[in-house]
Amino acid sequence: MINSELMKLLESIDILDAIRDSVRYQLQKIQGIGKTSEGRDWYQELPQIIKEKFDNYKTDYEHLSFVLNSDQGKIVSEMSKGYYYWRLIRSACTTYRNDLIDYDQQLLQEFNLKETDAISDNEVLNRCIGVLEQHVVEK
Repeated sequence: MINSELMKLLESIDILDAIRDSVRYQLQKIQGIGKTSEGRDWYQELPQIIKEKFDNYKTDYEHLSFVLNSDQGKIVSEMSKGYYYWRLIRSACTTYRNDLIDYDQQLLQEFNLKETDAISDNEVLNRCIGVLEQHVVEK
């Protein structure tokens, strides 16, 4: 049984949007590997077992993205089946948050712009990650 705190994340529009954005961002990063020569070279140098794992993650994130963009009933049904997709979401949200922090720092350094809480300290994303960190591992 999935922890009820995780399922409550799906009920909040702002958190669900943050989850969708995070998964979309992670999927774009994965898909972007093949769009540059450096990325293609990196991928080709991976051992076969790692390539297969990488390809499986890509497929899983594509399916997860599809699920998260479905109607609420399908989202709840799929997400209540197990913890695997929740672990993917935790990974995507953490990557997204860390990259947003880095991006905000780059803006600060390059253009002397002030840090923006919506970017570097996104309250909704942080709240979501907090719940995921507490409940995403099966006991």
